[in-house]
Amino acid sequence: MMQEELNLVLAELRRSLENNNLAQAKAIIEALHPPDQADLVAGLTTPDQVALLTHLEPSDSADVLEEMEDDEAAAVAEMIPAAQLADILDEMEDDEAADVLGDLPADKAAEALREMEEPTDVIPLLRYPDDTAGGLMTQAVVTLRPHWTVGQALAELRRVGPRADSTYYLFVTSDAGMLLGVIGLRNLVTAPAKTPIAELMATDVISVPVTVDQEECARALSRHGYLALPVVDEVGHFLGVITADDLIEVTEIEATEDMYRMVGITGEERAFGPIRISILKRLPWLLVNVVTLLIAITVIDAFEPVIAGMVALAIFMPLVSGQGGNAGNQTATVIVRGIALGEIGLRDVLRTLNKELRVALVNGTVIGLGAAAVAYVWKDDWRISVAMCLAMILNFMTAASAGVLIPLSLKKMNIDPALASSVFVTSFTDTFGFLFFLGIASLLL
Repeated sequence: MMQEELNLVLAELRRSLENNNLAQAKAIIEALHPPDQADLVAGLTTPDQVALLTHLEPSDSADVLEEMEDDEAAAVAEMIPAAQLADILDEMEDDEAADVLGDLPADKAAEALREMEEPTDVIPLLRYPDDTAGGLMTQAVVTLRPHWTVGQALAELRRVGPRADSTYYLFVTSDAGMLLGVIGLRNLVTAPAKTPIAELMATDVISVPVTVDQEECARALSRHGYLALPVVDEVGHFLGVITADDLIEVTEIEATEDMYRMVGITGEERAFGPIRISILKRLPWLLVNVVTLLIAITVIDAFEPVIAGMVALAIFMPLVSGQGGNAGNQTATVIVRGIALGEIGLRDVLRTLNKELRVALVNGTVIGLGAAAVAYVWKDDWRISVAMCLAMILNFMTAASAGVLIPLSLKKMNIDPALASSVFVTSFTDTFGFLFFLGIASLLL
């Protein structure tokens, strides 16, 4: 449904709830697809969300919670009585139910688990953090044995398949649960009924460890073009499957986090989220920026006599520092993306630095000569032009070095490289831009 249509439906839904007409509100929600339902529920106040979800059928409420953002789903779930919440969780995919329970206070989660009819599939998933393969996987899958025939496998698929989360791939395990192979659904249904599974299965299975980070999972899925990834423990026991739709969501979340961190915002922030949350996420990095910029101010203060002797220098200082900051952030963005995609590692630091320095040399020379020409036409002083050109080249080289080394250094320290944000890179290039420009100018005066 288009956004304009959703806005109209949301207004109608709000009117129904304001008039305490839950039957009409329920009818509005039930007429929509789950993603649209989640968008509408997200636009309601928390009391209205709780009133609506507790009035819907548990299966419909489950669809809504599965489509909502994790923090929003947990906030609503916490307000729902434990018995009703348990009914909703029973209708959810086990990995989605585990995500909701994992975000709830411990006492609320325990109470809901006690009320659930089928908690056994959810409880094992609570052992793993949300951002790992174990936190993403589902155990609702069909597994086969290598000594079965195709006929036996199809019978198992008919028995278990309706409850499985994914049947694109059927994984073959030993009696002890070791992952042995995989067979595609098409290959299974087109094979003769008496063919042993061992003759059809592929044994070179790409799997991920249960503790691996979700970004690694998304990278593996993208690299191999699969629809699902099997998850194994440290000795190769098959534990579950991560489906492509879960990893698409992971990719979006990780990209959003990196985008925010590149501009100094920690975690995800919603456009219409609480003001207090926005302040708490942004203010710390702005304070860090103040501290780092004090260094640049100290450099300027050291050259106060030079600026006093040639006031025109102050006019061009922002140009040197600003262009350096832009160049540094361009480099840092490319490097952070390369790290996230697995294209760049610590072993590549010299090769990457060499390439970026060469790019910086060319760009810095072109921009520096252009800026020098403008400065000469404007102020008719060759000293400012020379200082401008040389400072621009040197600052571009500095920006390239900062853009490469800061993210890779953070990676070495096991810190998210996206923290190599404009807050740090810009402060770095500001300081050295002023130092180069004013330093060279002082030598020429």
